[in-house]
Amino acid sequence: MALPVTAPSPTHTPDAVRGHRAAAAGLPLTTAQAGLWRRQALDPGSPALNSAECIEIHGPLDPVVFAEALHRTVGETDALRVRIEETPHGPRQLALAIEAPGHGFPLQIASLLDQGDPDAVAGSWMRDDLGHPFDLGAGPLFRHALFQVGERRWLWYQRVHRLALDSFGHALVTRRAAEIYSALAAGEEAGASPFGRLAGLVAEDAAYRTSEAYAADRAHWNRVLAGCPETPTLAGRRALPSRTFLRRTVWISTEVTRRIEALAGAVRATWPEVLIAAQACYHARATRTADVVLGLPMRGRMSPAALRVPGTVSHVLPLRLTVGPRATFADLTRQVVLGVRAARRHQRYPYEDLRRDLGRPGTAGAPAGPLVNVLPFDHGPDFAGAHSDAHNLSAGPVDDLTVHVYDRGDAAGLRIDHDANPALYGERELAAHQDRFLDLLGRIADTDPHAPLPTGDAALARVPRRERHPGYLVE
Repeated sequence: MALPVTAPSPTHTPDAVRGHRAAAAGLPLTTAQAGLWRRQALDPGSPALNSAECIEIHGPLDPVVFAEALHRTVGETDALRVRIEETPHGPRQLALAIEAPGHGFPLQIASLLDQGDPDAVAGSWMRDDLGHPFDLGAGPLFRHALFQVGERRWLWYQRVHRLALDSFGHALVTRRAAEIYSALAAGEEAGASPFGRLAGLVAEDAAYRTSEAYAADRAHWNRVLAGCPETPTLAGRRALPSRTFLRRTVWISTEVTRRIEALAGAVRATWPEVLIAAQACYHARATRTADVVLGLPMRGRMSPAALRVPGTVSHVLPLRLTVGPRATFADLTRQVVLGVRAARRHQRYPYEDLRRDLGRPGTAGAPAGPLVNVLPFDHGPDFAGAHSDAHNLSAGPVDDLTVHVYDRGDAAGLRIDHDANPALYGERELAAHQDRFLDLLGRIADTDPHAPLPTGDAALARVPRRERHPGYLVE
C-alpha cells in the first residue's frame, strides 16, 4: 500500500573477539544470534523472524522532531547499524552507515486523517509490511513508520529482525527514542547515551562459553531434564516452522484479574506464576501426561553491563513440572516458583546446546512444549507529556503454540494472546484451546487451591462460547 511520506555455534574466545574487531572484520554473532541465523538460513525468504510493535501515542507530536530523535537513537545503537554476512570465519556483523531521515532512513511518515478509517488503513499497511523479510546481507534490519490517525493520536510502527534486537533490547531503544524526543521538544539535549557497546555484549557472551558458569549451567539443565520424554503437543504432532502465525486475543476484566491475584496471594506466588501453573495444568489434562515441560523466554542478561546494551541474547529455556492425578494447584504453583527461580540462576545456557545435550537437534523432539511469556505491566514511554500504550504485533516465530500474557496496568485487567503455528492448528482449534484454557482458569480461581486439580474430561468441559466467562472479551 503506497502512502504519502513527509519525511555455526560460536566457539570464539574473548581474545578472538577482540582480534576480529581489531581486524575490522566485523563482530561474531552471540550464541542466540547464531541460532537465529541458522534458522533464517533454512528459509531465507521467510519473515517469521520479524518482531513488530505498535506504540500508540496520545497527545501532540512533532513528526520532524520524532524523526530526528529516532535517527539519533539508531546512531547510539550499534546493533541497528549492521548488516550480517557469511564470511570465511562464519557469519559476521558488519558496520553499516545509516542515512539521515528523508535520505534513505527506513522511516515512513504519513497523515491518514483523510483516509476514512485511519486505524484500519494503518493496520492494513502494518500487516502487509510485517510479511516482508529483511535482506540480512544488505541491511538495515529495522523499519519504522509514524501514522497520524487522530488530531492528537499517532501510531509508531516498529519492525526489527530478531537477529538485531530481542524484546529487552527493543524496549531499551523505544525508551531512549522517547527520552531524546522529549529533550529535543523542550529545546534541550538528551545527554550522553546510556547504551553500552555491542562488542562488549559479544565478548561477554564468548567469555561465558568458556567459563565455569557455563559448565555449572550445563550440569543443572542436564540434571533437570534427565529422563525427560519427548514433550507432547496439543496438536498431537509436530511440523516445520511456518512463515506466519495465527493469533487469538482475549481481554480479561478487572474482576477476573482480581480473582487471579487473590489466588496468587493464597498460594504465596505472583499472578504470573499462577498463569504459568494454570497453563501447565491445561497442557497436562489436554495431553493426558503428568510430565509437562513449558518453554519460558529468558533475557539471558546477568551483568549490569549487559543490561545496558541493545542486542540479541535472549532465548527460551524449559520449565519441567509434574502434574499428577492428585496434584493440588498449591503444589503445582510451588513447583513453578522454585523452577522459575532456578531457571533464572541458570538462564544463560543456550537452548540449542541443550538440544544437542539431549540428542534432539532441530525441531524434532523439542525439550519444551508450549511457550508461556508473561509480561508484567510497564508504562509506555512518555513523549514530551504525551503518554503511550504498546501493542505487540509479532513476537517472532511460533513453532507450536505460544501464550503471551500482558498486564495492561491501571487496573485494566489482563490481555492474553494465543499464537499458533498454522501448520498445526486452524482457527477453530486455536479458539477451542483458548476457550478451554480460560474455562479451566476460571475453575481453578474458584476452587480451593489445596484440593486436587480437576481431572479427565470434566477439567476441559466445553461451554457454549456466548455463555462463557462474561469477564472475557475475545478479538
